[in-house]
Order: sequence, then C-alpha cells, then structure tokens
Amino acid sequence: MNILNFIPYGKKNAISNEELAIRLNTDKRTTRKIVHLARIKGANICSTCEGEPTAGYYIPLSKEEAIPYQKMQRSRISSAEAALRPTENFINSFDK
Repeated sequence: MNILNFIPYGKKNAISNEELAIRLNTDKRTTRKIVHLARIKGANICSTCEGEPTAGYYIPLSKEEAIPYQKMQRSRISSAEAALRPTENFINSFDK
C-alpha cells in the first residue's frame, strides 16, 4: 500500500486524518504514524492544522502551498527545544 495514492494534490483538496484513516481501514493514530514514516522516507506530504477550512494532508502543488507547513514545523521544533532546555540545563549542571 502506497500512502501517496490516498493523499490528494493541492491544499484545497486536503484530506483529514479521520477520512484518511477510514480509507486506510485503520485508526487515526496509526494513520499519523504511516504519514510520518512516509515523510521520513522522502514523501513531500504537507498538512494543515485542525480548525482550518481545508485541514488535513496534501501534496503541495507549489512552493506557496509548502511554506505554511514548513513554518508550522519549524515553530514546533523551536517550541520543543525551548521546553527541553531546562531539563538539559539540569542534566548539564551535574557535569560542572
């Protein structure tokens, strides 16, 4: 099964995680894992957050469609690094 066969092209055609799970005959958590593994293997699958009119997964048709996903992921990375910093500082304090 190739996940890319189930993901539409274009942000306006994004498929929700729930709908994708139904089509894959799996649960939403497993669907997220499948998408994650496909991305790691090189699939350019973008997504938007819930609450947006076209929330879900899509294959971008242009640079403009890919940029919002890139910004969202960069923000998540930055936030995760900031949250991890106190624990790293604590661990590093024992090395002094």
